[in-house]
Amino acid sequence: MKLLVDVGNTRLKWASIADDARLRPGGVFAHAGGSLVGELRREWGGLARVEAAWIASVVSAAREEELAMFVRERFGLRAQFVRSPAAALGVRNAYAQPERLGVDRFLALAAAHARDARLQVLVSAGTALTVDALDADGSHLGGLIVASPQAMRQAIVAGTARVDARGGQLQAYPRSTADAVVTGSLYAAAGAIERFRASLVRAGEASPPLLLGGGGADELEPLLAPVERVHDLVLHGLALWAREAAAGATPDG
Repeated sequence: MKLLVDVGNTRLKWASIADDARLRPGGVFAHAGGSLVGELRREWGGLARVEAAWIASVVSAAREEELAMFVRERFGLRAQFVRSPAAALGVRNAYAQPERLGVDRFLALAAAHARDARLQVLVSAGTALTVDALDADGSHLGGLIVASPQAMRQAIVAGTARVDARGGQLQAYPRSTADAVVTGSLYAAAGAIERFRASLVRAGEASPPLLLGGGGADELEPLLAPVERVHDLVLHGLALWAREAAAGATPDG
């Protein structure tokens, strides 16, 4: 069994694959601000015969070292941290410094391309909101990093004396401060996404499909049409990477 780990800014999600290459869901937990070890013991205490651990991480080097030490002590393995390459798994990275593209974004692009090779827009609604364009030939065209609606709301509340967003809801015409803050944050995020998608429309063609995932997807989905909900693209991308490595191929290059 191969362990696949997606370490985001606030959550750790994991899955596994065996010889049949089918992704088996594992678990997810919040990790911001606390030690990983206790949660990892609970999550992975019953796992046996782990032969590799592939990790996509956007957290600090210290956090990665904590995870690597646990993998070494628990399974006797060296954790394999994936970094964004210039090209791999049919996808070409648009960044001049490829490693500067978040590996979560790269692996999600690879999974989306393997799922359907077409012009498409990927949106991950997490702690930050990322929006990426992927062409049918696997070329990453570039993307955005935007404050998530939650981050926008937190910034407004923190920076003002009398604004409270608690209990706010999406409304066509907000008539309370809380509703105004919540609706404004969602409209701002959706507007950035749709403006980016509109820039990709080619003569005589419809808007490219939009794939939406992440913990904040539910509140954005009603404002984006049409939209395809996707789940665990980073883990699916990690599975592709692990399979390439197991087959003796070098995923990057």
